[in-house]
Amino acid sequence: MAAAVCFSLIRLLVAFAVYQLAAGHSGFVRSVYTEKIFPVITSPMKFLASLVPFSVGEVLLIALAVLAVSGLVFCFARWIYLGVRKKKGTKGFLRLLAVVLTVGILVGGNFFVYGALNYRSLTFKEVTGIEVTPAKTDELEQLCLYLGRKATEARSVLTENDEGVICDARSDYDILKASTKGFAAASKEFSCLSGYLVAPKPAIFSDMMSYEQIAGIFPIVYTESIVNVNAPVYDTPFTACHELAHQLGFAQEDEANFIGFIAAIANDDPLYVYSGYYNGFSYAMNKLRSYDQDKWAAVWSDPDIDSEGISRDMRHANAIWDAYKKKAPVISRISEAVNDTYLKANDIKDGTYSYGRMVDLMLAYYRGKLPAAVSGSVD
Repeated sequence: MAAAVCFSLIRLLVAFAVYQLAAGHSGFVRSVYTEKIFPVITSPMKFLASLVPFSVGEVLLIALAVLAVSGLVFCFARWIYLGVRKKKGTKGFLRLLAVVLTVGILVGGNFFVYGALNYRSLTFKEVTGIEVTPAKTDELEQLCLYLGRKATEARSVLTENDEGVICDARSDYDILKASTKGFAAASKEFSCLSGYLVAPKPAIFSDMMSYEQIAGIFPIVYTESIVNVNAPVYDTPFTACHELAHQLGFAQEDEANFIGFIAAIANDDPLYVYSGYYNGFSYAMNKLRSYDQDKWAAVWSDPDIDSEGISRDMRHANAIWDAYKKKAPVISRISEAVNDTYLKANDIKDGTYSYGRMVDLMLAYYRGKLPAAVSGSVD
């Protein structure tokens, strides 16, 4: 058992050293790790995940937690009993402690082996050559008009519930199963979006994720995408596509958001199209409001934008997240702080604020097309 502990510790230290040495060598990391090693070593886990409709990672987590806690309790009780009565039992307890320690170190090593290196890889901008420049208020307004009109068009073919909010009769599993289709279409424009993908799974712990204000996760230690299904159904497709971007080795959150947007609007599923434009519009409008509130108000007043319908969807989404946040405000704050610290530890200096940088990518993507887009001549 001591050998197992030493092996797992050496593996962790070597992986961490490689991670540190990879800084500043993004091209090499991309060509060797992200494009060659990462797809190979993550495929078995993704294949296993594809065989069942539930989250394999969460089931393994539950099983490991139950086995670890029950085993420690049993061995501790046995140690106390034998230690007091027969002066025996210490070795069994120490062996179990060694097993728990080994598993913990192996999981820590998995973080670096199965994806953390992608934070050191070339970004989507660098791979595709998209040139991001500072946003101008006028073009941001044009982007919002375009996205708002496209969201309105996509929303018009969907079903509303009695409250006027978009709904869908399909199961969470069936909705998520459609998430990979948009990547096949998007990869025709961006070849780096091709690859082996497994649709995200509905989270078993969706309630806990809701308290933590988390829409989806890609736990690098087990490369399976998981989506919080307590979120509104029109948010689920965008989140699913965001998490699939991580499966392709794109670790930056703003880029995963942008890729999620591109893949969602490229999907032939109407719910995905709306989810992409709705979320893109939401992010862009938040940025426009910080730039110029008059232009923000003007966009909402545009006659070709269903401001009432989209606003209902936004209010419904906010109500869901706010309800969980009010029930457990401390958990929400801790979760955000942990996520912010995690991102900053991986050289994303603006932490959780980085998600909103997808607007700069959308501006770069549509730049030069926006005047035509607003006039309605661009698809």
